[in-house]
This record gives sequence, structure tokens and C-alpha cells, in this order.
Amino acid sequence: MAEDDAERTEAPSAKRREEARKKGQVVGSREITSAMLLLGGVWGLSKMGPPLVLKTRAFMIHTWSSFSSSTLTEEKAYELLMFSLQQSLMILIPIMLFLTAISVVSTGTQHKWLWTFQPLAPNWSRLNPMTGFGRLFSLRAIVELVKTLVKFIAVGYVTYLALRKEVPEILVAIQTAPVQMLGTVGGMVFRLTLWTGLAIAILSVGDYLYNWWEHEKGLKMSRKELKDETRQSEGDPMVKSRIRSVQREMARKRMMAEVPKAEVVITNPTALAIALMYKPGTMEAPKVVAKGAGFIAQRIRELAKEHDVPIIENKPLARELFKLVKIGEYIPSKFYRAVAEILAYVLKLRGKYP
Repeated sequence: MAEDDAERTEAPSAKRREEARKKGQVVGSREITSAMLLLGGVWGLSKMGPPLVLKTRAFMIHTWSSFSSSTLTEEKAYELLMFSLQQSLMILIPIMLFLTAISVVSTGTQHKWLWTFQPLAPNWSRLNPMTGFGRLFSLRAIVELVKTLVKFIAVGYVTYLALRKEVPEILVAIQTAPVQMLGTVGGMVFRLTLWTGLAIAILSVGDYLYNWWEHEKGLKMSRKELKDETRQSEGDPMVKSRIRSVQREMARKRMMAEVPKAEVVITNPTALAIALMYKPGTMEAPKVVAKGAGFIAQRIRELAKEHDVPIIENKPLARELFKLVKIGEYIPSKFYRAVAEILAYVLKLRGKYP
């Protein structure tokens, strides 16, 4: 395993990341969700708390008055049970919906929205006792243990500091009326939860960075894996080379078919050959329909001779046209005069000069 990790030196490809994401392997931290639940819960209860307290108080008054006002019959008990269930749901549902929304938003912001059931698929290798024993004493298990201990100590220390500040107020609250004491205890719980949430939020930053590093390390690829993936996604290099060769041959045949239609072939005189077509009235300028060097240039000249297309030697013009103008493009305006002179000469040779 160590040798395998040592070979994984390449950054993961986009395909590797997408496959890992489909399997549910994404970066995230449970501590971020815990911190957001605590802090969001504190904020939400500070807003929803007073109405819920009043509703709970009215519910309890109604319940206890029902017990004392009349004899408890079976019908009365059923009615009281349904009322209690209804009121309890009205109190709990807003709280549960609010906390669920916080949990969903926290998870979604960490690794976007992801719906996959692959992590729920049965993995029979986990039933192997030797594999489980290895996971128990693995580096990951040790790191998780250290993280848990650090979180326990940090949260415990923050709780201790918060409670130590609250001791004088608790001693005073014991001697007050129940309603006042309840308000004091509620405020203490609010502050304690707030400080605990802040402590977990700070710890969650380090936890997320570690999980990101571990995730990136696990996605790294060896050179062989990268080559195999490239071959699978782009096809075998030999097959691609053959396809490109066939495409070049087809393009060359199409180009050669245009040579007999050309007005003139300009040469260098043997290294280069450029075939120009020009139809007055239908074309805005002469167009390069074929060009080539070496063997291709020789073949263009042969076709030109076979179909009585004039061949004109002009070394500077041939070099410039070959270098600057692609097949199928019109010649630039700076070549108009030179090409016009050649076309006029060709027309004169054919007896078509006006």
C-alpha cells in the first residue's frame, strides 16, 4: 500500500473527480454541520422561543385544568390525548423544520448538491474480520481518535469557563421565584450553547482542511492510471493515428479534384505549388484551391499538365501564398496586383485577353 501511495504523484483528472463524486466521496466536515446546528438553533430559538414558550404554557395550563376540573373518563382521556398530541406537534414541527433546513444548507454548501445511493450499497468486504481489524488500527482511525479527543477537551474547557462565570448567577437564581429562575436557566443555556457552537466552528475549519487534504491525496493517480484513462477516453493512439491518416488522404483527394478547375498553378518552381481559382463576377478574389510541397507539389503540377492548366513560376509569390493563405481562403489584398498580372498573362496565352 505504501508503494502504491508513493506512485500516486499525478493530480486527479476531471473524470476521476466525477467518478469519486458519484460514489459519494466528497469533501465535508460533520463539525461544520454541528456548529451550524448549534449556532443556528440558538439564533432560531431566540426568535421563535417566546411564542413557543407562551404556547407551551397555555398547553400545560389547559392540560392540568382538564385533570382537575372534571372526572377523567375514557372519552375525556382520548380527547385530552389527541389535544396534547396536536399541541406537541405544533410546538415541535417548526423547530424540527428549522434544524432540518440548517442541516441541508450546511451539507449543500460544503460539496454542492449530491444525490447518490452508492454509499448505501452493501459492501461484503466489511464483514471480513481481518479487514475490520486493520481499519481499527489504521492511520485514519488514529487521526479520528485524536480529533475526537481534541474536540472533547476543547468543548469541555469552553463549557467549564462558561459555567464558572454563571455560578454566581445560579446561586442567586436558586433563591428566586420559579418563573424567574426558569428565565435565568434559559439564558445560561443560551450562552453556554453559543460558546460551545463557536468552539466547534473553530475546530471545524481545521477538520475541513484536513479532510480536503486527505480527499485530494486519495484521488491522486499514478502515471500508468493517467495514461490508461487517457487511452480509454480518447481511444487507442494507433487507431487515432490511422483515422487521422485516412482523413488526410480524403482531404488530399478532395484538394486534387479542384486542380483541374484552377486558372493557374504558381510554383517555386519544384518545391512548392499553389493552384488558384478565379471566376469573375461570382468570386470576390482569387482563391487557393490546392497547395503542397515536395511530392504533393509534384502531383499538383502533373495534374495541371494533364488538364492544360497553366503553370507559372514565381518564387516570392509562391512562398508567400504557401505560408499565409490556407486552402479554401481568398488571397489577401496585398497579392491582388501580382496575381492579376499572372491571370492577365494566362488569359493572353489562351487568347482571351480583352
